[in-house]
Amino acid sequence: MRLSSATARIGLIAAGILLLAGCGQATAATPTPTKTPKPTYTATVTMTATTAATPTPAATATPTFTATPVPTATPAGTPTPAPTDTPAPTETPAPTDTPSGPPTATFTPAPPPPTNTPAPTPTPTQPPVQYSGSVIWDAGSAQCAGIQIRKDSTITDKSGSPVNGACVCVQLYDLVIRSNPSGPAGHYDPGHYDISWIHQPPMDVTVNAYVCDCGTKANLNSEVIAIPFQTANCAPGQGGHQSAIVNWVKNW
Repeated sequence: MRLSSATARIGLIAAGILLLAGCGQATAATPTPTKTPKPTYTATVTMTATTAATPTPAATATPTFTATPVPTATPAGTPTPAPTDTPAPTETPAPTDTPSGPPTATFTPAPPPPTNTPAPTPTPTQPPVQYSGSVIWDAGSAQCAGIQIRKDSTITDKSGSPVNGACVCVQLYDLVIRSNPSGPAGHYDPGHYDISWIHQPPMDVTVNAYVCDCGTKANLNSEVIAIPFQTANCAPGQGGHQSAIVNWVKNW
């Protein structure tokens, strides 16, 4: 009986040890007890019971302390200055009556009349030639004796004064015919000249006339003008062109 009891104790102790060793794991299946064989009588071993280890409790988390901010000091309020006494308003003196009188008339002189700026005097353009000529046909131009430049023709300067001693040439085909110098005393009026005759009887022809050198018959910087003569209507009053007036102006 003692041996069986001891064996049973040993089994319980071993089971307790196994139970402690498996703490935290899945619970092991409880072994099915087997029949204890009939003990063999051997020497008795005294077993010292081992105290089961006490499980160490889990550590408790230490709480974190949050620091409480120190409150900011509120500045002391600025003292309100005492109100300043407002001075009493000064009375405005009543206006002094100014004696009225008739208004003084201010004389404003009238503006001076505008000054008329004279227009600039145009500068005359100098003709390109020294002598300019023109042909005139009038009631005395019809005559049947021949073609000519008659004594009514003149040579003057720009102011109208007669120019004496000048000659005029006409060219009929290859023939150059020169007048007498203008204005010789006792034969022509001052500045007058003529060429009679250029051809007799009248003919239908155009001749060229110009102021020329009395000796060489060279053109003296003169305009060359055309004189168209004709044979028709040569009787007086019929308007024929046989006797021409050819006037010249000396430009400078």
